[in-house]
Amino acid sequence: MTTVERAPVAPPVAPAAPPSTWHSLVVVVRNGLRLHRRDPLIWGGALGATCALVAAIWPSIADSIGKAIQNYPEGLKQAFGIRELTSVEQYVDVEMLSFVVPLALAFFAVRCATRGIVGAEERGHLDSLLSVPVSRRVLVAGSFLVTAIVVAAILVVIWAMTWLAGTIAGTDISASKLGAGMADVWPISMSFAGLAVLIAGLLHRQAPVVGIATGTLVAMYVIDLVGKISPDIRSLRTVSAFRYYGSAINDGLDLSHVLLLTGVGIALAVAGALLFERRDVL
Repeated sequence: MTTVERAPVAPPVAPAAPPSTWHSLVVVVRNGLRLHRRDPLIWGGALGATCALVAAIWPSIADSIGKAIQNYPEGLKQAFGIRELTSVEQYVDVEMLSFVVPLALAFFAVRCATRGIVGAEERGHLDSLLSVPVSRRVLVAGSFLVTAIVVAAILVVIWAMTWLAGTIAGTDISASKLGAGMADVWPISMSFAGLAVLIAGLLHRQAPVVGIATGTLVAMYVIDLVGKISPDIRSLRTVSAFRYYGSAINDGLDLSHVLLLTGVGIALAVAGALLFERRDVL
């Protein structure tokens, strides 16, 4: 009588534990930074070249611009925060940091913060991403952090190019004053990134999200601009984010305004994450 040896039964394999929240967040941020790795050179290079040109031409116009400012209408001076232009930092502030740089970087922050959320949903990548598994809250937090890092990197590139051009041109440009002016752009950019995340918690397509957030950005700038000129609507400036964006080059960084704008951006992003978690994904 023969006996048949049975193969040993393998013990059941326990299912792999899902990745921790921290590990998932690191992966999302790393992937987001890889996708946006060229943006500091593209956006920072373009804006930095413009700011550098403004700084470089200062020695040739320094004598005439001060006299021209005296003839400017008082309303125009108030609207754009023009005071005495006696330094290259003040000239860069008026020409670039009062309008071009904050609006451009706020628009970039809106697009960057929504690319990994509604942008991925619109391209049909979100279902695969969420099945990894990565929670929706982690995905939103990662997109917001990536935006914060990339915007900061762009500002560093702008600062470096402007300071270098000003130094070469012999303008005695102050690295610290210029750095304060650039740093002041970061919180207002993040406040609009938070607004975009909030809208992304309600809508499914990136174009409407970017359009609404950008429209709000422009509307707030106009409200603040007109409010500086017209006493009748000056009280409306309190609802504009630009009311809390001053001139750090002239007055230094206002920590209360920096914390307010950053806090509003974070609060809006948290609300957007909660809405995004509860809605269906197309």
